Amino acid sequence: MDNLRLLEEAPTPKEYANLRRLMGWGEIDEVTARKTVEAAIYSVCLRAEDRLVGLARVVGDGVLYFYIADVIVHPELRGGGYGTTLMRAILGYFARAAKPEATIVVVPLKGREKFYEGFGFQRCPNDLMGAGMHLPYVLTATSGNQM
Repeated sequence: MDNLRLLEEAPTPKEYANLRRLMGWGEIDEVTARKTVEAAIYSVCLRAEDRLVGLARVVGDGVLYFYIADVIVHPELRGGGYGTTLMRAILGYFARAAKPEATIVVVPLKGREKFYEGFGFQRCPNDLMGAGMHLPYVLTATSGNQM
């Protein structure tokens, strides 16, 4: 696709919610979209004209802990190398921001592991890291802290 621009900027909350929806990741309201977009420490957008066609976001403390939260390419453009373009921008950000011994993680969607391995990410468990874990439900105000 011609006229693509890579911009280190955050998407609008509406753009973010729309791209997630196109990927089949469900609906989120505007307040949720705004909060998550604003929480990113680094965002990069791929635009065709003024239309958002891809984005990547990193959350964390910006020094020692980084989590790649999103690498999303519009379904019409998948397979065209645009995810690689977004990842190269993220790696450039890490080169500028991450201190030695920083922890940089991604939890890819099932089947996307090889994509991230192409950028040097290693599967867990390994000699340093455990298997990785996730909390499969959302804590609510009524559930409280179980510890």
